Amino acid sequence: MFQLFKVIRVSIYVGTLFLFQNCSSQLPSIWVLRDVQSLDAKVMSTVQWLKIEKSNVKFLDKAIKKKMGVYRKTNFPVYLALEKEIEKINKSLKNIETNLSKQKKIAGQIRRRPKIKIFDNASLNESKTKLFSKKNIGISKSGKSERAIKIINALEKNSAGIIFNQQLYNNSLEQLIKIFKKEGYSLIFIREEVKEFAQELKGLMYERSKLNSLLDRLNLKISESLLASEESSYSKTILNLSQKIEGYSEQMNEFENYVNNLESIAGKECKGLVYVIKNDMKKKYQNKYYNDFLNYQFILKEIPKIVSSI
Repeated sequence: MFQLFKVIRVSIYVGTLFLFQNCSSQLPSIWVLRDVQSLDAKVMSTVQWLKIEKSNVKFLDKAIKKKMGVYRKTNFPVYLALEKEIEKINKSLKNIETNLSKQKKIAGQIRRRPKIKIFDNASLNESKTKLFSKKNIGISKSGKSERAIKIINALEKNSAGIIFNQQLYNNSLEQLIKIFKKEGYSLIFIREEVKEFAQELKGLMYERSKLNSLLDRLNLKISESLLASEESSYSKTILNLSQKIEGYSEQMNEFENYVNNLESIAGKECKGLVYVIKNDMKKKYQNKYYNDFLNYQFILKEIPKIVSSI
């Protein structure tokens, strides 16, 4: 008997990536901290972000090395523009690493000296009310010792530096993409591309889950037809159609698994997680994704038609 669809969880790219484009003015200019645990969480998320972006830059350097050499000989202004953004990227990462190291040391000091009053209920309430405000006043300094205020100021200064340099970093990546696009090439960051694919898949999987009620009715019809007569033409027809739906289910499962493993698949094909390709060209993994995506959409429309015809 046909089994109900199971919604498979899509593996989401692990790590916090900060997006500072059109909505940057709506984000806090400093870290919103409630206690030392929230500070630790911010530190760890930034550590993960830094690890991933350093890896991306390593792949980026390898991906554009050949093009940089060509542009240096044939189009020096483009070479200079690319070199300028690469320098900004490296400088931003270095500044983030420096500020992050300072935050780690402060977190250690706070844990070693719990009697120094840094966080309190007031800062907790302010965090909740100011989280998405354009002006974030940060941790309350009212009634705090000079030592505590000095630590609070340092926390705010370092976090502001991290956020600002993340903005610069992302802006430089966008500039690199624009420069290559103007020259007729696409600069692809596979990790970001796969994140977008995973989000698209989540939408498809949600639509798939909505078919479960239809499939419940199909299972009931199969049971009723088999109880009545296994050899009737109606029973044979309904079994054939259920087998067809099972085939569709397998195709969707395969696509979901493909997207779950796509970062590794694409990385192997491209020999890295960043690459440059002509604007009108696609990699094999991209063509497969788009074709299977359309097939998934087709199946979502086809299954209700099959069930309603029984």
